[in-house]
Amino acid sequence: MTNIYIFSQNVRLDSFEKLRCKESDDENIFLTTHMLFDYEKDKLNDLFSNCTFLKFADFLSDSDNERCDFDAYDGSIATGEYYSRIKRMKNQLVAERIVQRYPIYSGYLCADDLGIDATVWEKYSFKSIAMEYFYEHPSETSNFQKELKQILKKSTTLCKINNTLKEKKAIKSVTDEIYVASDEKKKYVYIGRMSRVAYRIGLSWQKSDEEFQKIRSGKFESKEKCQYLTSLHESMKCVVPDKSCYDVRYIQDGYLPPNYSSRYLKYKPKNVSYYSWDELGKRTFEYHNLAADIMPFRKKLYMPNPVFNKNIKNILVATSGPGDWTAQKNRSDEDLMLQAFVEVAKQMPNVHIVYRCHPTWVHPEHAGVNSINRAAEYIQSTGLANITLSTNIPKENMNSFVLSFSRGSLEEDLKNADMVFGEHSVSMIDGAFQHIPFASVNLTNRRDLFCGLTEMGFPHCTSVKEIIEVINKYNSSDFKKNYSQAVDKYNKMTDIEE
Repeated sequence: MTNIYIFSQNVRLDSFEKLRCKESDDENIFLTTHMLFDYEKDKLNDLFSNCTFLKFADFLSDSDNERCDFDAYDGSIATGEYYSRIKRMKNQLVAERIVQRYPIYSGYLCADDLGIDATVWEKYSFKSIAMEYFYEHPSETSNFQKELKQILKKSTTLCKINNTLKEKKAIKSVTDEIYVASDEKKKYVYIGRMSRVAYRIGLSWQKSDEEFQKIRSGKFESKEKCQYLTSLHESMKCVVPDKSCYDVRYIQDGYLPPNYSSRYLKYKPKNVSYYSWDELGKRTFEYHNLAADIMPFRKKLYMPNPVFNKNIKNILVATSGPGDWTAQKNRSDEDLMLQAFVEVAKQMPNVHIVYRCHPTWVHPEHAGVNSINRAAEYIQSTGLANITLSTNIPKENMNSFVLSFSRGSLEEDLKNADMVFGEHSVSMIDGAFQHIPFASVNLTNRRDLFCGLTEMGFPHCTSVKEIIEVINKYNSSDFKKNYSQAVDKYNKMTDIEE
């Protein structure tokens, strides 16, 4: 008999003790959305015989992921439902393929979170088993609330009233971070935190209580007089009504993969269009046929030639964040990255690696509340002294979760870095602006999400071997020459106007 256990990193591994199956000859398959590290596999091998460890990503190709992102899209549904559809389709593909591989099985569903959709697995007779969790998800909406939502959906009048009440409530709770600027053309009002975009905008901003009071009172100015701005990660705070008389722009606030198949950017009010930092950022919007302009009041940030030290002594690894907003990102991607740099640390004991977990990992729907602790536990289990977690990761508050962070904490990590590695983090580009060379890493079986920079000639790695080769070539004349040529291409791209 084959037993298949499905779980996420939210499950406490010690709770598998109650399912112990060491004396049996059964084959035990552990299927996860994340990737189990060696020390975690050892725990399960102590409890079960004949263990095989698989992850969702093992059953998915790049084209599968793209199909999920594209087919899940429907302009008439809400963003949350789009993400749910992506997750459901992804689970369906994995379920079909694993039961085809193991046609005679007993299935056990040990979690329904972090990329797992229980409704799919229940159709394949997987039985739910309660385990111990790091985070207990809130209980489902009450039946009364569900029925009320259905009534609201069916009644046009009630639906309009409900939406109006929601809109008023949103305006009353608007962030007090409202800034104002102007040029010879018009006034600009920025809503939300500016930490991710201020250094890219060539306007002089002042915090404005007057504009805050106007917005709080529901008073907005026409597009002839005023343009309302916010960043992509702060767009939920933008309460400007969706009316054609208002001009609203969402500003790019990080590196945008030009081949990113998720269509989440299509979910926006009709009176919103996008501003990109440059021609490279604009490519993402063009990929989805979305209106976007290069920000007309942008600061053109040119990449300086890097400073190459004699040898690499300190490496910073800047990670990205996983979630259900695209099938292209698997939660195991970040585990692959960490495992790779543990191996680099083993092979290069004279190099110190600082691993910077993305602060949003700890969201209960991103990587999981225990994700950063788990990374620390894994590093500790290796006994390696030359790889450590960053101590400058901003702390999250689950009651007021933040998607937009001050760049100050990154500055601390960059101070001693001779080189920055990462998959597709804007932190790599931020490091380059401080004369620190970078290299991208993609250890998955899907597209390079940093292709915009890779195409310019910046170093790109797809294995531990290639990471080590980059480190060893770091100070060679050929490496410096190629890197300098890539910097030149980046700066020429920066100069491209509309």
